[in-house]
Amino acid sequence: MVILATSICTKTGKALASRQFVEMQRTRIEGLLASFPKLMVPGQQHTTIETETVRYVYQPIGEDMYAVLITSRQNNIVQDMDTLHLVARAVSDICDVGDQQDVVLHAFDIVLAFDEIISQGYRDNVDLAKLRTIMEMESHEEKIQEIIERNKEREAKQELKRHAKMLDQQRREAAKRGIVDPIMGGMSSSGSMLGGGRMGSSYEPLLSNEPEPVREFAAASSAGSSMPSIAPNARGMRLGRKPKGADLMGAMRDEVDLTQSLIENMSISDHASVQAPGTMAAATVASMQPAVDMKGVHVQIEEHITAVVNHDGGLEQMEVKGELALIISDDLYSNVRLNVVTNNQHDARLKTHPKIDNKRFQKDSVISLKDVAGSFPLSQPIGVLKWRIVSGNEDDIPLTINCWPSPTGNGNVDVNIEYELNNTKLELKGVVVSIPIPPGTQPTVSDVDGVYEFNRARSTLDWQIPSIDAKSKNGSLDFSVPGDDSGAFFPVVVSFVCKRPYFDIEVASVTTPDNEHVDFLHTVSLIPEQYVVI
Repeated sequence: MVILATSICTKTGKALASRQFVEMQRTRIEGLLASFPKLMVPGQQHTTIETETVRYVYQPIGEDMYAVLITSRQNNIVQDMDTLHLVARAVSDICDVGDQQDVVLHAFDIVLAFDEIISQGYRDNVDLAKLRTIMEMESHEEKIQEIIERNKEREAKQELKRHAKMLDQQRREAAKRGIVDPIMGGMSSSGSMLGGGRMGSSYEPLLSNEPEPVREFAAASSAGSSMPSIAPNARGMRLGRKPKGADLMGAMRDEVDLTQSLIENMSISDHASVQAPGTMAAATVASMQPAVDMKGVHVQIEEHITAVVNHDGGLEQMEVKGELALIISDDLYSNVRLNVVTNNQHDARLKTHPKIDNKRFQKDSVISLKDVAGSFPLSQPIGVLKWRIVSGNEDDIPLTINCWPSPTGNGNVDVNIEYELNNTKLELKGVVVSIPIPPGTQPTVSDVDGVYEFNRARSTLDWQIPSIDAKSKNGSLDFSVPGDDSGAFFPVVVSFVCKRPYFDIEVASVTTPDNEHVDFLHTVSLIPEQYVVI
């Protein structure tokens, strides 16, 4: 009772992408797919074909392709149909199912999706939303490593700029005192020892735009110190002649100047201290930098919400995980106290950091260290309070989505989608409700609150609502699609941005141990980790 293979093939049985999950020869798979179109009976609406050894479960995708499951005859056909629908949605999510060439180009990604859906011939517990998350392959460690690499590059550029400024300052001081370039110091006096009076008698500074008296003084001093008489083949300084190495050193100077200009345009707060005071470049960089909040205390509240609702309106799962993090950037406030106001109407389970005085928090709603003489770490976030809310009550869902597909009987499906904001304290911005559309079809929208966009590559209708709040907490979308499958419009995926927490918590004030109030920065974010209607 296993799935033998999953394939995307043409109407003639040519395999575009295929993955077998048991030990089978390639010729065997190609033979099964080649015989598949010959077994189809024209005019029938069946989506399964049985032979003496295997069963084909198939679904058209696009105009000239099929998604095919090759299974044993003892398999549960209902489960196989559900797996086939997920395979077809995954393929349409990865590439354009109307173009065979696009399927071939994305064959590797399609095979990876097959492996995530089916493992060793058995269906894994995965839906389209989880599959998208897996296929994106986002790595928190990779992001951290990229940040570290960018910081190293920034430090290297700053170090290069500092050395360039130091060398330039030394050159200017040498020019003012009328001596040779300190970088090339000793080279002219060692010219005679290196076996040639040419270097001693015709030495020129590194930069060709130094004042002429300096050139004459350098040439005269080097000539007098190296040899009492000039060799017959020695040549003096010639106007317009480039000194040796001028091309190489000039190129290096151009590269340093380019690096300096790039660094000056970067919006880094510590550039002002690197620039020489009083220069025009420092004033330019300071004017280009954005205003940076220099508050020493940053309070950050971040919540992740998971809500899974079935298409009948029943709540399958709802969970909210939140954290209150504290970032101290000034050692004067390393032992502050947070006065918190909470309204635990959702029966949230609260948990403080081990170093936080939990008894005081339970009694006075004050977040402070157990050790009076201790301090919070500087410049790194530390979660001082966490909470978790689990609910099975449908009224606790902040935003309710109802999707009603209704077959009309004439080859079309009319779909009505409505939303309602249950938690009127929240204000949702940039709301996007993504509805899957059967592959190879295009929706016709008749009525919409907001705007919509049909994504052909993902085969989804993206309903976009700029803002949902207490004043505009209801809206609807009506469209029709050719077909008769009511289940093809699920799962409906919802995303939004919210700057208010689901759990009613607020930091009223931040004080020092001496009860002095501290000005602090406060940021809040509610992130929908998984918000779907299945």
